[in-house]
Amino acid sequence: MFLPRRKSTVLALACFATFCLWYFNYLQPTLAPFLPSDDPQQHLSNVSPAAGPDTRLAPPAKPLVQEPIGDHGETEPVPSQSPAAEAKLNSQLYPVKSLIPLPTNAPVSIPKIQHTFSSEAPEDKAERENRLAAVKASFVRSWAAYKKYAWKKDELAPISGGHSTIWGGWGATLVDALDTLWLMDLKEDYEDAVKAVDEIDFSTIQLEQLNVFETTIRYLGGFLGAYDLSGGKHPILLQKAKDLGDLLYGAFDTPNRMPVTRWRWEEWRKGAKQEAQESSLVAEVGSLTLEFTRLAQLTGDAKFYDAIQRITDVLDREQNRTALPGLWPVIMDAKEGKFTDVGFTLGGMADSTYEYLPKEHMLLGGTNPQYKKMYEATMTPVQKHIFFRPMTPDHADILFPTGVRVNSNANQIVPDYKIQHLGCFTGGMVGIGAKIFDRPDDLRTARQLVDGCIWAYNHTQNGIMPEIFAMAPCIDEECKWDEEKWLKIVTIRYDRIDRFTEGMSDEEKGRWIAEDQRLPVGFTSLTDSRYILRPEAIESVFIFYRMTGEKKYLDAAWRMFQAIENCTRTDFANAAIDDVTAEHPVKDDRMESFWMAETLKYFYAIFADPQVLSLDDYVLERENQRQYNREIHDTALVLQLYKQSRVTSLTNEFDGFELDDQANDTAILYKSMYLSDGKFSPERHDKSSLLNKSLSMVNTIASGIGPGAFEEGNPVNIYRSHISELLASVAQKPAKDIYDRLSWTQTFDKGDLGLAVPSLRVPPKDANATASKWGENFPESDLVEKPVVAGTFLQFFFKPQPLLKIIIPSILQKKTLYGTNPKLGLRDESDPSKGKKRAIIEFSSPNIAKPFHAGHLRSTIIGGFLSNVHSAAGWDVVRINYLGDWGRQFGLLAIAFDQYGSEEKLQKDPIGHLFDIYVEINKVSKPEEDEIKEKKEELKIASESGKDSTALTKDIEALESKSVNEKARHYFKRMEDGDETALAIWRRFRDLSIERYKKTYARLNIEFDYYSGESQVEMDRMDRAAKQLEETGVSEPSAGAVIVDLTKNPKTKKLGKALVRKRDGSTLYLTRDIGEAVKREELYHPDKMVYVVASQQDHHLAQLFKILELMGLQELAAKCQHINFGMVQGMSTRKGTVKFLDDILRDVGEKMHEVMQKNQTKYEQVEDPRQTADTLGITAVMVQDMMGKRINGYEFSLERMTSFEGDTGPYLQYAHARLCSITRKAELSAEDLGTADLSLLQEPHAINLVRALASWPDVVQNTLKTQEPVTVLSYLFKMTHMLSSSYDVLKVVGSEPEVKKARMALYDAARQVLNNGMKLLGLSPVDRLVEGMCTKT
Repeated sequence: MFLPRRKSTVLALACFATFCLWYFNYLQPTLAPFLPSDDPQQHLSNVSPAAGPDTRLAPPAKPLVQEPIGDHGETEPVPSQSPAAEAKLNSQLYPVKSLIPLPTNAPVSIPKIQHTFSSEAPEDKAERENRLAAVKASFVRSWAAYKKYAWKKDELAPISGGHSTIWGGWGATLVDALDTLWLMDLKEDYEDAVKAVDEIDFSTIQLEQLNVFETTIRYLGGFLGAYDLSGGKHPILLQKAKDLGDLLYGAFDTPNRMPVTRWRWEEWRKGAKQEAQESSLVAEVGSLTLEFTRLAQLTGDAKFYDAIQRITDVLDREQNRTALPGLWPVIMDAKEGKFTDVGFTLGGMADSTYEYLPKEHMLLGGTNPQYKKMYEATMTPVQKHIFFRPMTPDHADILFPTGVRVNSNANQIVPDYKIQHLGCFTGGMVGIGAKIFDRPDDLRTARQLVDGCIWAYNHTQNGIMPEIFAMAPCIDEECKWDEEKWLKIVTIRYDRIDRFTEGMSDEEKGRWIAEDQRLPVGFTSLTDSRYILRPEAIESVFIFYRMTGEKKYLDAAWRMFQAIENCTRTDFANAAIDDVTAEHPVKDDRMESFWMAETLKYFYAIFADPQVLSLDDYVLERENQRQYNREIHDTALVLQLYKQSRVTSLTNEFDGFELDDQANDTAILYKSMYLSDGKFSPERHDKSSLLNKSLSMVNTIASGIGPGAFEEGNPVNIYRSHISELLASVAQKPAKDIYDRLSWTQTFDKGDLGLAVPSLRVPPKDANATASKWGENFPESDLVEKPVVAGTFLQFFFKPQPLLKIIIPSILQKKTLYGTNPKLGLRDESDPSKGKKRAIIEFSSPNIAKPFHAGHLRSTIIGGFLSNVHSAAGWDVVRINYLGDWGRQFGLLAIAFDQYGSEEKLQKDPIGHLFDIYVEINKVSKPEEDEIKEKKEELKIASESGKDSTALTKDIEALESKSVNEKARHYFKRMEDGDETALAIWRRFRDLSIERYKKTYARLNIEFDYYSGESQVEMDRMDRAAKQLEETGVSEPSAGAVIVDLTKNPKTKKLGKALVRKRDGSTLYLTRDIGEAVKREELYHPDKMVYVVASQQDHHLAQLFKILELMGLQELAAKCQHINFGMVQGMSTRKGTVKFLDDILRDVGEKMHEVMQKNQTKYEQVEDPRQTADTLGITAVMVQDMMGKRINGYEFSLERMTSFEGDTGPYLQYAHARLCSITRKAELSAEDLGTADLSLLQEPHAINLVRALASWPDVVQNTLKTQEPVTVLSYLFKMTHMLSSSYDVLKVVGSEPEVKKARMALYDAARQVLNNGMKLLGLSPVDRLVEGMCTKT
């Protein structure tokens, strides 16, 4: 679903005073010399600083149109003085005969909005200015990254350092942030940006379809806002606005002059006729008002005002004709100018249409009464139906806007009580409306709305409001907190009731779901838990602070800023995050232009002097964060700030290091590997044996530090040991304790390893001083710099040259083993003879004859990955596929095959054919079951009323006895009783299905050691389990069935009651799972038993583990672990049919094939394009699945996953293939690389890349703890982004021979790590690149 962005164009709207000047210009001709010419082109050329502020912002001195006619005073169009613009106007297929001019009546008095601030205390001022400086520093950092990595592109990719061109390719972020640069007094950057603006060519567009709304708010608003805010210093900004306005005006060239919002501009330029869409978002039609009006004011070209006034007239005419009079629905039929939709909201897709009403009123000085009338008409239904007070534990007096649907048949207005971050603009809108329209009662409403968004920020784990969530409404004025009601609504929202939670009460289910979904108390659902750097909340907090002067809003803004910075900061900018409730949210490689254009601007403005962007001088318009001056005066807008930067110098010496005599020997060994100039000398020492000897010796040194401290797979542990020993003597703490607490940092600017001083049991009050003391006294070292003290943290930076000469040779020697650590899988590291630890991993587990759905796909990918990770750590892994291969459905299947089966089809595609006949038999059984159900309802009514029901009972019995389901039950009973004929057919279905599954799994690089299933759990094993449950008192009879009542113990109350045997004596999933767990323990004696199953089964598996414990099998229960995951949305075949795994892989492969075929020349160079497409498609599916944390679901998107841009599977394959290509072109042997002079790698790109490669073993080891594929994937993408930025700096081909060898050694090491990582994820790396296409060799 498309959600238009809340951008906040603070377009510097010249309103009240501007119109006074205009008005008096008609009455007082003596003012004419101070106003611009009526010639639009002369006006464009006269906006210079010398002209003075009045001439820069005033509208034209004389009417630009003839005498008014009609309601709006329509006139004949005045030909433009610009030949290009005139050509565009004359080329209109549906030209306007009479233009609607800007209003010429006298402006009205607009009340004061901003609070009168008194002087502030010195300490308050210092605090405010410190906060201001922090916000500015954040902007400076993001802007510097944009300039470095994405200059003149639309958006920066803040993780990879890439860029995107999704808004036309004209530099959306650059234009969008112009006024922020001016506001923050970053004049040098502003001048650079204006120079770049001059290069924009609107005749060249990188999109086939232009979003008129987004283009208007990002670009047109950007130009106008910067032009006004800077006092017209750069006429080029107005000229660019005029050029863009002329282009966009073509979108209005329709029969009814309603704009085409998704505009195929090139077709129009070629003369194609166009009509407005029948289904347009009302926000995209109704949110062009401010920019086009201001453009008309500044240029004197009435066509721009005419364009939006015709939209306003339609909105005005239809406002009280909609399904909810006073409001406009989300969808508009722009072709007919009608509103028939029944969905209403102030949130996404409608928002700014409402927001612009009071702001356009101010811009026009109140001269057009429509905007006040329409705004006031909206407020009655909004306050009655849209704003609601949620039920909260703290009885907060807050409001949120929600959406509603109108059920015309039932005459009902049904709210959904969903809340959007985007809707937070309403607090500011209602506050401004209350002031300028003299609606004092609305001020309380505005406060409640602003406080609501602050409340939402305060009540998530990370202090950030999610994109979309839901809450329960209050049912009365008192609004008491009702926890039972909250939990019941949670249960309804998630609809998680199934056969595994039958015994749970609504309260128990609600608590389980709330905990599982990490719902803050009061939230009833989290529809979209992301935060995408949105500005709406801080916008309204800023406005309300300026309206009231209450310091609590300053403090709320600071908390919000700190939380956002903490969670979204990347190595060089800020990024959207996937889940505000997660302990460590995953960052998305996206930074929308509104981050700098709006969000940071509002944070800056709220901490600036109150006269900066005064609400009485500027109209703050959210859609692109522009500011238009309402009064014409020169005002100093910004405080002068400063920025600091720290440069860390790195030395190149490598003179050995000193720990003790034995360590000294190790240092000598390392030194002896290199000549005095740092060049590796194989003549003096054999590289492999010496490196092994060196690492072995270091391992001996650290034998007392910790288990697995210095495995040969992790040479960075040399640094850990070194730092631990040096710091131990300073801190008087055990080296082992220090070693255990040294951790990798999130970003390289914080060092390579970090140490939290309080973690070594240093009292918090002494931590800062202790950190400073330890840092100051840390001895000089040849491996690491002196630690940088950052509060209570010590940051350790590795010296580059020693690191290069340890890491690169280690990778080149160990190859596929680099990063693995087989000792981690030993039961006893000191005695390998005791053998390996064993892990049973159950995953995939599809149901035979049913679609291989999204949950099975996720389980397959995650389970395969976990198997690889445990194997890399030296575990003995048993991979089990626990099939759904037993139950009444197999009786139904046997009957179906007898009636509809085909031996030929069964052999060709057993899974597909069995499913097809299963569908056919259900077409017969479903009507039968419906009829029986209807009869039973009649029987119930008859029995309750005392009527004779004998005949009805006989009818039901007759229907049941003849039904397909009854036959299926009898057939399955034969299977359970051991009927060999029935079992033979079942075995054949099962065996054929397994053989087909094996072929599919092979494409995913997955093999199973054992295909188990429900059928493989012997009856006597289940009987023994049932007996043990009874004998231990765990189970009890209940209404003829057998249950385990876990509610009796307060600690397990939330697990409810578990049904282990039905009334008819048949077993359930839970019974079989108990028997299977015991069987696995007896057969394999595992150290760990992992179930990779979707989060819907959290409750079921929690019951299983607890029941095993209560049965006296505590050791077995302790070994069990549930690896859960969220679900995938929108995954179906391209024809919308059922979702078998083969269908999914086929679809993605076909999509990749289509991408490849777009360039036929390149396509023909690929040796086996179908196989290549299949490999890339499988990679695309798997990588998309691993992009976020397991517990988070995601939207299945063919378009995104198959793109070579951004963090996708194809991009990862491309990165590997490119490294392979460099290797081939370099034509260097392994021996050549072994003689490389690594000291020649001096560039920061090379050093940082080696720092990243050094962390790979730790990433692998950490993944064993997190058990998250995204841990590995994030590392690989970060590393490939570093590679991508290095190619232009660290060129191999064409460089000096020795430099070439050194760089190639680095790239070969990077290729090896990338290869290892991809294989750990279960991917098949490709190594052949043909002009952008990858082929596997």
